[in-house]
Amino acid sequence: MFLEGAVRDNRIKADDFGAGIARFTKKRKERFWELDFLRGLCVVLMVFDHFMFNMMDVLPVVNEFFGTTLGRELSKYALVYWKGDFRNTVRFFVICTFFVLCGISCTLSKSNFKRGFLLALCALGITGVTGVIESYYEGFIVRFGVLHMLAAAVLMYAVVDLLARLALLPVKGAKAKKIAETALGYLPALTGFVLLCVYLTCYGTFSCKEGYPFFYSTVMPSSDKNQSAVWAIFVYVKHYQFDSADYFPILPWATMVLLGSAIGRAVYHTPAKYAFRPLDGSWNNGVCFLGRHTAIIYLSHMVVIPVITILAVALYSLFV
Repeated sequence: MFLEGAVRDNRIKADDFGAGIARFTKKRKERFWELDFLRGLCVVLMVFDHFMFNMMDVLPVVNEFFGTTLGRELSKYALVYWKGDFRNTVRFFVICTFFVLCGISCTLSKSNFKRGFLLALCALGITGVTGVIESYYEGFIVRFGVLHMLAAAVLMYAVVDLLARLALLPVKGAKAKKIAETALGYLPALTGFVLLCVYLTCYGTFSCKEGYPFFYSTVMPSSDKNQSAVWAIFVYVKHYQFDSADYFPILPWATMVLLGSAIGRAVYHTPAKYAFRPLDGSWNNGVCFLGRHTAIIYLSHMVVIPVITILAVALYSLFV
C-alpha cells in the first residue's frame, strides 16, 4: 500500500510537472520574434529621438543653470536633426509601424480590457508626474500623449471585439459559427477603416506639403479655449497649440491600431504566422529583448535620460 501510494504520488507530481512544462511551452509559443524585433527597432529609434530632443531642449537649460557649456555643439546638431524632414519622415513611419504592431498584439491577447486600463493608469501617472515638473519647467506636462491614445485605442478594440463575440451567440451550427467568427474578427479593423474615412472626410487630410508625410487638421478652433482643448483630445485642431509635451489625438492615430488588427487576424490566426520562424535565431536576441519590454523602456527612459544629463553636467561643472 505504501509503495502504491508513493508511485501514485510520483505520477501526480510528474503529471503536474508535465502540465507546467506544457503551459510554459504554450506561453512561449505565443510570442513571434518578428513582432518583438520590429517593436524593438521602434523603441531604439524612439529613445534616440527623445535623446536628441533632450540634447536640444533640456541640455541648454541645465548648462545655463550650472554655468557650463557641456555638449554645446551636440545641442546644435540635435536642433538640425529635430527640424529636418528626414527625422519627420522616419518618425511618421516608425509611429505607424508601432501602432500597427499594437493592433496585431490586440488580436493575440485575451485581456485587452486589462491592457487598456493598465495603459490608462500609466498615462494618468505620466500626466501627474509631468504636471508636478511643469511647475518648475514650463512645457513639460503631458496631457494626452502616446500612452493616453494607445489606452483609448486598445479599449476601443476591446469593446468592438466584445460586441463581435456577443453577435456570435445567436449563430447556430459549427460551420456557420466558424464563418461568422472569422468575419466578425475583422470588425475592429473595419471600425478603424470607417473612422479613418470619417476623419479624412470631415476632420483632416493626409499630405506631404511640409516635405514629409503627416495628417493635417481641417478643424477650426473654437472661441472657447476649453472646448478646443476637449476637441484636441479627439482630433488635431487647426492653428491650435495643444498644451502637451507629447501629443497624439485619438483620430487618426487610434485607427492605425484598429487597422493593424486586420494583419493580426489575417496572418497570426492562420498557419502563415510561422512564415518567419526559420529566420529566428540568436542574432535577434538583443533587439527582441527590447521589444518584449517596450512599456518599461518607454516609462523609464523619460526619467533616465534627463537625470543622466543633469548628473553629467553637474559632475562636469566640478572640474571647470
